[in-house]
Amino acid sequence: MGQYRIAVIGLGLMGGSLAYALRGFRDCRRVGADIDRRTREGALAAGAVDEAHENTADAIRDADLCIFCTFPSHIEEALVHHAEDFKKNAVVSEIAGLKSAIGRIAEQNLPSSVDYVGIHPMVGKEVGGFANADRNLFAGAGFIITPNDSTRPESVELTRDLARHIGAARTAAADAQTHDENIAWSSGLMHIASAALCMKYPAKITKAFTGGAFRDCTRIANIDPELWTELLSRNSQYILPALDAYMESLSAVRDVLAKDDREGLYTLLESAREGKREVESR
Repeated sequence: MGQYRIAVIGLGLMGGSLAYALRGFRDCRRVGADIDRRTREGALAAGAVDEAHENTADAIRDADLCIFCTFPSHIEEALVHHAEDFKKNAVVSEIAGLKSAIGRIAEQNLPSSVDYVGIHPMVGKEVGGFANADRNLFAGAGFIITPNDSTRPESVELTRDLARHIGAARTAAADAQTHDENIAWSSGLMHIASAALCMKYPAKITKAFTGGAFRDCTRIANIDPELWTELLSRNSQYILPALDAYMESLSAVRDVLAKDDREGLYTLLESAREGKREVESR
């Protein structure tokens, strides 16, 4: 039996960070794939991967575990195009922020000898690329596992072991629909809110007027428009209800302010504080 091989497809911020963090997992050989030559060379020079390829097929052909770290649409295309390139008994995974469509495509296209289980580390940065990859990115993070109905239990356990190895602190398994519905609120809506805060701003504001609240609320407004256009539009069926509820809350705050209803404002803010504590206690 040869050395355990893990292929990481896409060596940007997330893929590069994951490749770094996988060092030592099951004494594996980390095989990277990226279409950008400088990214491949940088990942090799930094020790994030043990070998790197331009073509996905070359990376996944002998891999025991394949993890796609690219746009959801690219992952879907790869699962169809490379369905016959995966090694027998390989486990195929991906870290996309939406799961329902990808899970269906995996179920419909992958051979029965190949197992699929999605993962979603709940981390990120407002900047991308391998230059910003961080081996400690996943430390203390949440980690969602989304198996299909046909996923073998040992493949789910593999991803749990992986989560522990890279430092994730909170792991949960969920079906794809539950994942997409929850992520619509905890990620999609948060990016929308942050972006909206920066679409219009006071004409004379400067950095001197900003502090921690501004930094915390608008950090992710420095957004990748291409990626988030895909993520938000593809998950709109769950994001729209979350956005409607958020807008109702904003309207409620506006109404009590317009009426100078301090008691009503206090009640709303108290409710928000309790909601924050409730979510963090779960």
